[in-house]
Amino acid sequence: MTCIMEPAKAKKKVLIIEDDESVARVYKIKLEKEGVESEIAMDGDVGFKLMKEFDPDLVILDLMIPGRDGFWILDQVRKSAELRDKPILVLSNLGQESDKTKAQGLGATEYLVKTNVSIKDVIDKILAYLRA
Repeated sequence: MTCIMEPAKAKKKVLIIEDDESVARVYKIKLEKEGVESEIAMDGDVGFKLMKEFDPDLVILDLMIPGRDGFWILDQVRKSAELRDKPILVLSNLGQESDKTKAQGLGATEYLVKTNVSIKDVIDKILAYLRA
């Protein structure tokens, strides 16, 4: 009798580009409890490099980070054939409508203001994107 094994499902991956280490770690821990592999980048330069190397299914992006800021990352990602289709969830303290409009114009999939959403709501949104 032959046993046919189904291929293992690849783990979904999320890249967290966030300069507040405690915030980034909370998201990493919560995502890993949900079976999602995650990596943290503390600045824009490392974040952009990791987008190519880690190949995440979704990116959580803070806009105000050291090095290249989140607006630059959005601009570069949408110009890149290999990265342009990645969902990018902007999670920022910048709550001005002009910042939101600029980020969405540069291709942000969704824009959330940190003070207006709970960690649970953000995790739920991430999981919904990963299941889609």
